Amino acid sequence: MPEHIRFLKHNEHHLIGKIIADGFTDDPVNLWAFRNTGAMKPVFTTMANHLYLSAGFGLVNNEENAGALWLPPGAPKQFSLLADIKMGVPILKHGGLKAVQNSLQIDAYLKKKKPKEPHYYLFAISVHPSLQGKGIGSQLMKEALKQVDETRAPAYLESSKPENVPFYKKHGFEIMEEVVPGTDCPPMWLMWREPRL
Repeated sequence: MPEHIRFLKHNEHHLIGKIIADGFTDDPVNLWAFRNTGAMKPVFTTMANHLYLSAGFGLVNNEENAGALWLPPGAPKQFSLLADIKMGVPILKHGGLKAVQNSLQIDAYLKKKKPKEPHYYLFAISVHPSLQGKGIGSQLMKEALKQVDETRAPAYLESSKPENVPFYKKHGFEIMEEVVPGTDCPPMWLMWREPRL
């Protein structure tokens, strides 16, 4: 792995939670779900702590302004009751009942759409807005995909921003389906990458 990229440690959930929140401030689907940006950092921090850094892995650059979270094949995308409460409180506080309803609706919809075939799941790749377009995201993606390809496994993601679809295509992902997870929700693109032998 290059010197400027490293694996996240299990106790760095606050770091990656902030990185993802910073990069997703203009994400249309997340803004629809949460109703604003207020819940993003606590929700993403809880997700990293209770699932992605314990059952999966994360990458971060040395400047700590870009990172990604992945789950390996077979890891369930399932949170404990404690984690659900820790996520629900800031969603309710910052976005009200509508945000809670929207978040639950998206989560239930995407669970039904998740491919049955074992795969790596990219939850999020995020670069601080001031640094986007400089190749930092591609460096993180290439390093993660090396690990994916070593196991000859496919990979799956859900793109919530149309501008990101070409980025994912550049790294071998293809659109499976364009979906609308909820009433008046912006579209999402379910994307799949075949294993590279």
